[in-house]
Amino acid sequence: MPEIPQDIQEIDKRIKAIKAQKKEIKNNSKDGYSQAAIVFQMAIELVSGVFVGAAIGYILDEMFDFKFICLLIFTIFGGIAGMVNVIRYLKKVDDRTEGK
Repeated sequence: MPEIPQDIQEIDKRIKAIKAQKKEIKNNSKDGYSQAAIVFQMAIELVSGVFVGAAIGYILDEMFDFKFICLLIFTIFGGIAGMVNVIRYLKKVDDRTEGK
């Protein structure tokens, strides 16, 4: 069996090293969250909480003929609920990133 030249052996080592790096990057990216995804999810949580609270308040105002009291109260409750959801989400993300 003929011997493999030294330069071809070096190229083979480089190819194996690059493949190992790609595999490592692929494994790390599956578990992690991108920063853009985290920020987008936080914004969705906050806005949806305020929107749902305001909608419930508006409906109750229309049903019971209040001026705007329910709208104000439930918008505040929706904002608080949105903040609580953001805190829960960030704790979940933090637990997953620490587990790497």
